[in-house]
Amino acid sequence: MNKKHPKIFCIGLSRTGTTTLHLILKKLGLKSIHFCNFLLAEEPDLKQCDEFDALGDTPVPLLFKELDSQYPDSKFIITVRQKEKWLESMKWMLEEGEALWNWEENVHEYHKKFYGTRSYDEKILAKHWDAYHENAMNYFSTSPERLLIIKLENGFNVYEICEFLELPYREITVRNSNARRSIDPGKRIK
Repeated sequence: MNKKHPKIFCIGLSRTGTTTLHLILKKLGLKSIHFCNFLLAEEPDLKQCDEFDALGDTPVPLLFKELDSQYPDSKFIITVRQKEKWLESMKWMLEEGEALWNWEENVHEYHKKFYGTRSYDEKILAKHWDAYHENAMNYFSTSPERLLIIKLENGFNVYEICEFLELPYREITVRNSNARRSIDPGKRIK
């Protein structure tokens, strides 16, 4: 990617299509990383983000304001899933997905810090969903041109993504890449 192009941060919550978005960005020719384990350190080295054009999933949603300060010309994409469907998917992730992915302690600590719980708690997670989206929308209210909102129920519009990122349009087949039924135990998409 051209060095003058802004950094892209995908700030959707877990289980909101972040894997699919990551694969779309890769197909558009961007160096994208999904699940940024290097940012889970107690004092993350944000400069490691320089290695990538786009970063998303854990723990990017927690750090989006710090990342914006570090990369002031960056663009942000938030994927949003309907709250009830998100809660259902989070229940699966925190109860069954944990065993599939065999998370290290730092991931559990992130869940506690960001979501307010290490295990499925519908009330806590529902409050977090509301607060997080309100916070993100308020943060970008003075610069809405820097935030693309993708509602999962509407699917991924590659043309809209290309237009937002000022990239040439490329025809891409979009598939739900991290559906519960398609997850390979122990495999995390890179």
